Amino acid sequence: MLTTKPFSFIRNYKIGTYSLLIFLFFTTISLIGYYTIINEQRDFKLKQLDIVGSLTYQDFRKIIYHNIHSLEGLRDRIVESDGRFQDYIKSDSERIIKQNQSIKFVFFVDSTGIINFVTPLEANRKALNLDISKLIYRYPGWLANSKDTLTNITPWLDLTQSGKAFLVDVPVYYNNTFQGTVSAGMDFKSQFDNISSKQNIFSVLIKDETGKTFYSYNTPNRADFNEKQIFERKLKPFADRVNGAWKFEFMYNSKSELYATPLQNIILALSIFGSLLIGLLGYFFLLGKSQIKKDKLINHKLNALNEELKLERQRAEDASMAKTQFLSHMSHEIRTPLSAILSISEILEGKKLLASEKEFLKLMQNSSRTLLNLVNNILHIDKIESGKMELSEEVFNPFITLKQILEIYSQAAKMKGLEVHSNFNEIKKSKVVTGDVSRTEQIFTNLISNAVKFTNAGFIKVFYEEKEVAGQLYINFDVTDTGIGIDPSQKEAIFERFKQLDFGITKKHQGSGLGLAITKMLIDFMQGNIKVESKLGKGTTFKVSLQFPIVAKEDRIENNRKYRSLSHLNVLIVDDNMLNCRILEKILSKKNIKPDIAKDGDAALLECLSRQYDLIFMDVHMPGRDGFEIVQYLRKIGNKAIILGFSADATREAVERGIKSGMNDYLTKPIEQETLFTILGRYFL
Repeated sequence: MLTTKPFSFIRNYKIGTYSLLIFLFFTTISLIGYYTIINEQRDFKLKQLDIVGSLTYQDFRKIIYHNIHSLEGLRDRIVESDGRFQDYIKSDSERIIKQNQSIKFVFFVDSTGIINFVTPLEANRKALNLDISKLIYRYPGWLANSKDTLTNITPWLDLTQSGKAFLVDVPVYYNNTFQGTVSAGMDFKSQFDNISSKQNIFSVLIKDETGKTFYSYNTPNRADFNEKQIFERKLKPFADRVNGAWKFEFMYNSKSELYATPLQNIILALSIFGSLLIGLLGYFFLLGKSQIKKDKLINHKLNALNEELKLERQRAEDASMAKTQFLSHMSHEIRTPLSAILSISEILEGKKLLASEKEFLKLMQNSSRTLLNLVNNILHIDKIESGKMELSEEVFNPFITLKQILEIYSQAAKMKGLEVHSNFNEIKKSKVVTGDVSRTEQIFTNLISNAVKFTNAGFIKVFYEEKEVAGQLYINFDVTDTGIGIDPSQKEAIFERFKQLDFGITKKHQGSGLGLAITKMLIDFMQGNIKVESKLGKGTTFKVSLQFPIVAKEDRIENNRKYRSLSHLNVLIVDDNMLNCRILEKILSKKNIKPDIAKDGDAALLECLSRQYDLIFMDVHMPGRDGFEIVQYLRKIGNKAIILGFSADATREAVERGIKSGMNDYLTKPIEQETLFTILGRYFL
């Protein structure tokens, strides 16, 4: 048997090499296809930008020319009639205003610079009889262009009567004498908007000759684009003049239009993951095939060694079992480098970076968190389906739990301009039960966060009621929103894993499509019920029913003993992430602890100098001085508080550095409640 080991090593090495080549082959194909599609997509969109930009530019120029020519037509009728047509200037002016949306008012300036006519009158009464010769910014240009018999257009101006507009002056000459100008105030926004709205994925920005922006559509952010990604032209109000040109810029509404969509990135990630699975399947297939050959050889040559044969069979069974456990183990292993990526990104946030580097850093953080959430959700589903998940028995109040979760998400809802309603004020008493509080919190959280996520206007409403029947508490929990709604044909599909609705949500909202699937599984596992009522475009209501055993008085006493008050402790939380602070604050409230919060290291030092703390939670990575430096300084000045470091960085080096700096213990995010209470018991109970 000893002589077969070198051959076994060589055989396994070859199998591993073949499997790696299979993985690299399919990964290379995925990457080539991905970048080919992205480059072709970007080239196509840039060509589309040039075509649509050119057409929009031509349409805008036609609008400008048409409005100016209409005003010049009024001048021509006055000149051709030697001034007699001026008797009809009011009716003719009203006609061209009605025919040209961009002409807001028409007025006549006589040769001395006095405005002696304006229509419509009421809105522009302040301009009537105005002497423009007293306006330094207006009169010299008006007079110079009039002497040259040139139609003139001013820059974008603040008007005397109110508002802003371009003032267009058309000189009037008859009987060989300058009579004044037929002028108009023009604002092209309504006509430009009519054209821009037909290409709603693009943005438009136009500046006059002084650089002042007078028209924009879709709030363009020019800094997001380079010169090749912007269609730019000089827009001349008068085709025969070099000076006075406006700057026309046409670009996509968002820079993300030129890059890969979230769906394409997910497909790439799934393709690489699929390549890994194919490589591993190939490895196990070749390994199994090799093992069969080896078993046959052993059976053929060593029939007498029955015990050895049993051992080899056991090894084959272990390999088969490893196949079924592979996905679960690999999901755990993937989380390790992801945590490192998130930790590094937190460190980089405190550095001085270029704007483009900050953008890429943000993309890296969002992508890492999305993938980490996907892995966690897959683990969660795998645990439920494999039967490894068990419900814990804890004492808690479902109503208070729901109320606290709604308070957390109310802030996000209000930031989106949503109203938050509930019937909580109507509930005077609520029961305490035994059950799995973390699973119940997850159900509440998933449904409320979904309501906030998919609602852009209107309100979020939460309804809660409970009934006691034979020692059991039956709770009904409804979440109603005025969001996008669900098509009736999709009601069952929303509870499927990796499933989101196919009418545009995947392009507007992030998510793996596992939240509702996990919620449904948890409710079924807890022997509850969930229903959904919805109208497409009108909103959605989720109705959940659960039941729990009501807590007896002696159970409540035991629970109070487990979570007895630590309100006498002075506690400080140091973290620049307010969400982490709120979560930790909520956990500590079960010990009746009301902590102070410091958003960075400098603020923590000020708090510690002004107050004596018994317990300090110290985040490691913060802007400015990090947690290690702050702890070293506190120990140097004789601070005796219990200091618990906590961070997403779970490396051995980080833990050792934390202990060496003076921390009493080191926790990794997210902090488990039971772990935290155990540690508190070690120091304070």
